[in-house]
Amino acid sequence: MDPTRTMHRVLQNFAIITIMTTCLPTSSYAKNKPDYPRADIKVSYNYHKKFLRGSDGVVEKNVPFILLSNKNQSKFYCPGTEFKDSLLSTPSGRAKEKEIFNAAAAAYVENRDRSAMDAVVYHTRIYVTKDFVNSTSVTYDEAGMGECGYYSEPFDEICWQIIDDKNKTILNYECIMATADYHGRKWTVWFAPEIPVNDGPWKFCGLPGLIMEAVEPSGQHSFIATGIEASNQTIYPIFSNKYDKMKRKDMLKAERNYRDNSNSMIKASIGLDLGDDAPAQTEYDFLETDYRQL
Repeated sequence: MDPTRTMHRVLQNFAIITIMTTCLPTSSYAKNKPDYPRADIKVSYNYHKKFLRGSDGVVEKNVPFILLSNKNQSKFYCPGTEFKDSLLSTPSGRAKEKEIFNAAAAAYVENRDRSAMDAVVYHTRIYVTKDFVNSTSVTYDEAGMGECGYYSEPFDEICWQIIDDKNKTILNYECIMATADYHGRKWTVWFAPEIPVNDGPWKFCGLPGLIMEAVEPSGQHSFIATGIEASNQTIYPIFSNKYDKMKRKDMLKAERNYRDNSNSMIKASIGLDLGDDAPAQTEYDFLETDYRQL
C-alpha cells in the first residue's frame, strides 16, 4: 500500500487538525520551546474500563486518549492528564490549577454533583512512549498511594498471531484480527493495513498497520479508535517529574496494595478515618495481571 496515498486519504477524511498543545501555555516546555519532534498522525481512542470503587461497587468509566506517532517515536496519553501535569510543572500553572480545583470543589459542595470534580482530578496517570529506532517502550503509571513510577520494555514481549480470515470495518477502514497473550491477559486486536503505522493504543505495536481496537475477554478493558487525522502536532516530553524508575511488577503490586488497603493507609498517613478496608478483590484487576504470579 502506497503510504502517500493512504495519508492523503486520512487528510481528506479528517481535514480539521486539532492542536492540543494550545491548551498548554503555562508549561516551561511551551515557553522555551526546543525543537521537539512532531507527529505524522494523530489517533483518538476511547479507553473503557470497569473497576471496583468502595461502596459504589462496579464502576464503568470512559477515558479519552491520544496517540501521536511518527516513524521514529510515539506518545500515548490522556489529554486531561497532560493538561493537569503541564499546569503543575510551573509556579504560575500551580496557582491556576489550585484556582480551578477550588472552584470545582465549591461547586461539588454546593450541588453534590460528582461530575463537578471530573475535570480537575486524575482519571489516569498512564503515559506510554515508544522508540521505534530501538524497539522499546516506556510506561508511566501509578504505583501506590501518591506514588508514580516508570519502566522500559522491549517490543518483542508482545508476540502476535495474525488471523487473516477475520475482518472488521472500523472508521471505514478494513481491519484484520490478531491475538496475543500479554502479561496475564489474552488480547484481541484489529489493525488496518491501509494505514502503514506500526503502532496502536497503550503498549500495543508491531503489526503491519495501525491498531484500531483492542479488547480482552473479561470486558474490563478495551481501547477503540474514535478518530484519525494527519497531524504535525508537537510530541512533548512528559511534563511531570514525579515518576520514579521502578520495576513493572513492583509498581503493580504497590498499586494493588493501595487499592485493597487504601482506608488504612490514609488513616495512618493523615488520620482521616474512612472506615474499614473492603475485602481484597482480584476479579476486577489492572490491564496486566501477571504480578500475582510467583
